[in-house]
Amino acid sequence: MGDAIENEHQCTCKIGRDIDRYDLDGLNGELQHRRDVADASLRTLADYINERILETALAEAETDLTDVAYGAVSADDALSAVYETLTSDTAPADREARVRKRFEQNGIDLEELESDWVTHPTVRSHLNDCLEIDTARPTKITAESARNTIEWARTRCTRVVEQTISRLVSAGIVSIRDTEVAVTIQITCSDCGSTFRFGELLEHGSCPCSADETT
Repeated sequence: MGDAIENEHQCTCKIGRDIDRYDLDGLNGELQHRRDVADASLRTLADYINERILETALAEAETDLTDVAYGAVSADDALSAVYETLTSDTAPADREARVRKRFEQNGIDLEELESDWVTHPTVRSHLNDCLEIDTARPTKITAESARNTIEWARTRCTRVVEQTISRLVSAGIVSIRDTEVAVTIQITCSDCGSTFRFGELLEHGSCPCSADETT
């Protein structure tokens, strides 16, 4: 499987062509992580790929759609909001029209972009045939996979905070020099109030009140 991940540019399926066309280096490794560790569905993976394609097209056109991304507080949120507006059957028609107009104004061929988007059957074929990932095999959580998932979520949260601070600085709302963002994950038992870091909870295996119930 390692060779399949490393040689992603040798894949000739639609996702392989998208990787080459949009320079999505590392996509296969991210798909494997999200499927095996985060237990992402095929539909979720398809949306992830399509958002990466959208992100690349916007970056190449130097286009910022934050102002038409309803409720967005970060670049990632704006990207997801724009994608949802373009793909959701329940998105208001006027909002979709504004987004599509902005693409047109910035010279982005949205129809061509949408034709490069993928569906979950395409993702299934790519995982099975190109990456040798058995999508029929149910995933089982382990302590190590849970640790990896928590770390992935913490890293993503840190990135969102960093992007938000950067936007605040750019907008002149706050003034600060170099920043270092730290996100800490803590789990608190609502019954006894014991608080753990995630690694501590794994090590102990239970909180004091739960341990008392089993003795």
